[in-house]
Amino acid sequence: MDQVLRFFGILLFGTVFLFTSGTWCRAEAVSSENVSAETLFQIGSPDYSSAEFAHHVRFEDFFGKPDEPVVNYVVGRDRPRNWTPTLCSTRDFHNAGHAFSARIEFESPKTVDVPLYLITAMCYGHPTEPSLLQLTVNGTQLEPMRVVPGQEGFPPFDPQVHDGWPSHIALPIPAGLVKAGQNEIRMKIFDGSWIHFDYLALRTQPEPLALERRSEMLAKARAAGGPMEDVKELLFAVRQPSFDGHWYANFGYYACDTNAFPFPLGGGGALRILDLETGEVRTLFEDPQGNIRDPQVHYDARKCIFSYLKAGTRHYHLYEINLDGTGLRQLTDGNWDDIEPTYLPNGDIVFPSSRAKRWVQCWLTGVANLHRCGPNGEDVRPISSNPEQENTPWVLPNGQLLYMRWEYIDRSQVHYHHLWTANPDGTRHQIFYGNQTPGICMLGAKPIRYRKDVPPEERKFEVCATFSPGHGMREHYGAIALVDPRKGPDAPEGAKQVSVSQWEFADPWAFSEDCILCVSRSRIVLMDGEGRLCPVYTLPQEEADRKFYVADVQPIIVREREQLIADVTDRTQKTGTLAMANIYEGRQMKDLAPGTVKELLVMEPLPIPVHFNGGMMSVSSGGTFALTRILGTVPVNEDGSAFMELPAMRSLFFIALDGEGKAVKRMHSFTTLMPGENAACIGCHEDRTMTPTPQDRLQMMRAMQQPPARPKPVEGVPELFDYFRDIVPIWERHCVECHNEDQRGGGISLDSDLRPGEFVESYAVLSWKGFLGDNRNRPMSDFKPYEIGSCASRLMQIVEAGHPDAEGKPRTNVSPEEKRTIRFWLEAGANYAGTYAANASGSLIWYYSPYGQDGREVGSVPTPVNSWPETQAMAEVVRRRCASCHADSENWPFRLPETMVHQGLKFNVNWVFNLSKPEMSRMLRAPLSAEAGGQGRCRVRGEDGNWAGPANVFQTKEDPDYQTMLRGIERGREYVTGTESTHFSIRPFYPNPWYVREMQRYGVLPEDYVPGTPIDPYETDRKYWELLQKP
Repeated sequence: MDQVLRFFGILLFGTVFLFTSGTWCRAEAVSSENVSAETLFQIGSPDYSSAEFAHHVRFEDFFGKPDEPVVNYVVGRDRPRNWTPTLCSTRDFHNAGHAFSARIEFESPKTVDVPLYLITAMCYGHPTEPSLLQLTVNGTQLEPMRVVPGQEGFPPFDPQVHDGWPSHIALPIPAGLVKAGQNEIRMKIFDGSWIHFDYLALRTQPEPLALERRSEMLAKARAAGGPMEDVKELLFAVRQPSFDGHWYANFGYYACDTNAFPFPLGGGGALRILDLETGEVRTLFEDPQGNIRDPQVHYDARKCIFSYLKAGTRHYHLYEINLDGTGLRQLTDGNWDDIEPTYLPNGDIVFPSSRAKRWVQCWLTGVANLHRCGPNGEDVRPISSNPEQENTPWVLPNGQLLYMRWEYIDRSQVHYHHLWTANPDGTRHQIFYGNQTPGICMLGAKPIRYRKDVPPEERKFEVCATFSPGHGMREHYGAIALVDPRKGPDAPEGAKQVSVSQWEFADPWAFSEDCILCVSRSRIVLMDGEGRLCPVYTLPQEEADRKFYVADVQPIIVREREQLIADVTDRTQKTGTLAMANIYEGRQMKDLAPGTVKELLVMEPLPIPVHFNGGMMSVSSGGTFALTRILGTVPVNEDGSAFMELPAMRSLFFIALDGEGKAVKRMHSFTTLMPGENAACIGCHEDRTMTPTPQDRLQMMRAMQQPPARPKPVEGVPELFDYFRDIVPIWERHCVECHNEDQRGGGISLDSDLRPGEFVESYAVLSWKGFLGDNRNRPMSDFKPYEIGSCASRLMQIVEAGHPDAEGKPRTNVSPEEKRTIRFWLEAGANYAGTYAANASGSLIWYYSPYGQDGREVGSVPTPVNSWPETQAMAEVVRRRCASCHADSENWPFRLPETMVHQGLKFNVNWVFNLSKPEMSRMLRAPLSAEAGGQGRCRVRGEDGNWAGPANVFQTKEDPDYQTMLRGIERGREYVTGTESTHFSIRPFYPNPWYVREMQRYGVLPEDYVPGTPIDPYETDRKYWELLQKP
């Protein structure tokens, strides 16, 4: 249940009651309906939210300390933000059995001679594992009580799918236990799972407090002169949330099953309008068997655009409807998903779309990135080349698009999804806020709609957004935050979290810094600048019980059109130009001598046509997620300037090379040029608040007086590397004589025999032992010169030095051409497979599976290895002949069965099984006697308990169990070298059916392709990338 902490980590505000001077009074002003002589103290507000509680506990610090309170709260001194939103219990943290407690101190003017009740109200309680709560009052331990009765018949709780149950419990305290003066209540939770507090109140009656409503906040905002003065109605969508925990996985299907969706296909949805005067709600449009999302009100407030998946269909398309319910019309169509549309001031529409024909490179779902079309859905075209996801575009007052861009160029895939801007024609993509500091997924950003009479100097922030924690939450949930980019995109002080909760809100619309409309599951709420909430609307209970959410709330008001930005692209062109003023202008470039950088290596991270897991397999092992194409080099002038012509609509990044061809600095983002675009930059990761100096401008103009340089191919180096084709032959010529299965020089084998997993041993050892000099998926960028890439590679250093022996004499003579090949392979990310067709092919084991609504695995790669008679028989032999010694870590450094399937441990399937040469498998050689050609490594235990002589589990190869295991390994060899799941290095190559399906969908493979027909995977990929270059 530790997942729950990431999902529900709810934060904090509220109110406190305390007992003073013989009267019941309140420490902070709240509505009077809850103030009564029955309440001694109150922590928090009865509003079905723990948003006021901000003391986030590191429960790991309290493991094994059940009597040490995780929070100490003093009534009258502390505010609700000092209380914890969460108490975990004994079945959380991998069922480790840890109990936790909390303490409340308070004063009473007299001894209370009537029974009291600590009302413990929860906005969420675990639905299937309710805990016991036990009070200890002034040292007297009371009987524990169960939070709610246990329920049978529920599926396993999934915090990404289930919300838990709101509930309350009245914990009785006998008369006389609360004394005059100082008192202490300790609350202990155990024998169950987590709770999230709504409020706590010590009362003379067991009834819960009445629900508190801050209706005056809404009334004040709508009053004359208020920020919502002109708002009479709100438009919102009603839909069920997605199943998948990722913020982007809410359209399309999973990779291996076109009938498995990450969202409730056909779950029903509606567009509704709330009248703020009367509270009445009318349905604008609904489809009980369809899906509806992402409405946006038009500038004239007479119609709206939205994304709609019609009942019986499988894809979202854009629709428009008048706000009186008439004039429904479809704008886009096709075998793609179009979502999150926004109107442009000229009438066109921008929207993310899966027409990008690519998939997330670290998950099993499709990508949508920015597209544009005309007012009637005509002339659909991409305005971004991002290999990854883009979301929630909106137009800024200056006419630029503001949107969330996710990218990970040789850095962590879970830390960089921040705010960018672009012109509506796709030119000038640039960072708005973020991209340097890792963390937070910034979604749903919109400009704050200040009243016209608010002077600019009083407008402290420009944008309101959802800051979704970590890698982002489903349905774009997170904290409500304000952003001021004027201090630069990297300035932490440029953002302010408004909501106290990091988890509970989405879809903000800010009328001012102190008046923000947003949604929270089944509710629309108004939030002030301190995070206090005013409920505006709550779904009917019947819909809330069916897990429907309110989404995309916004006012129905006339909006001013933003500034128009002219389209400067030329769609007849296939290139654009980029001018750079001075490469030495950069945060890590100051100490680099002018003239050091001679060239820029132009690289292209390539989109993937389909993906099957949460990692980078089979592109790399812990490194790059993308195959990276080398386009060539362009010269850098002595003064650091450059001028180049580059292909349009391609994602490109640069590596600065010195005179020896060594990588000085590399870019960890990408740039895109639109057709005919003429772009410019200052330098190499310069401070984003600086402008070009007069000298920079002079150097740039001087560079532009010459024709732009086109990337020059690197001689003798392939555009796209393949480990088996380009690198393994070098090891075989120079290395495997000493680094092989039997002679593991330095403990390393560069053997490249096929294994059950994705990677051969030589590649895995180079990757995981840190030889490659890459970023290893870390949340880091802007490295110092020569700190990353081939110059930081231990492998390159050994090759350059000739792998000297103890006396310093070279042991290898790698040619200059081979060195160049290794160097540029490292710069390209040191990839393994040279084709995306390798993904989910040629492997017997797989690790990543998404889960559907009922907790079942869906859309995952099937792994039939465990169902084969040969492997079942082999497994029985392993249990019978091996498990007696290899049952736990005390007996041997190799334990069954856990280590056999865990690639992160030494004795895993890739280490013990050899599919190229089954008889060379360590699983066979280690227990085979030396006399029979084995290693004889198995030992017997002597009477003293120490390991003694050889056990010789298999005396000869004729042992029936030896032969059974050999047949199991040979069956694996047949699988990866035949037609069932071909390894990418094998010819002929037979692609997996899901790769074929998507390539047919894109028009790369013909519709009449015959399954089981071999293809050239490299040529198929090439045609796919060419397709993406077309407008």
